[in-house]
Amino acid sequence: MEDRAAKADASFGAQDSMCNLPAPNERALFSELRNTAVAMGAFVEERAADLRSRGGTVTAG
Repeated sequence: MEDRAAKADASFGAQDSMCNLPAPNERALFSELRNTAVAMGAFVEERAADLRSRGGTVTAG
């Protein structure tokens, strides 16, 4: 029974068939990574400003 459960757990997660991991010969575009990080940072800053304007508090952690 344990063996079947282990196989079921192994079919989901970061390396399942739907994860779209890059292939070993696929290049990584660091400009895309940078643009994503910049966009995420801008989103967090805008969200924090919105919360402050509504009288909320923004805390880290």
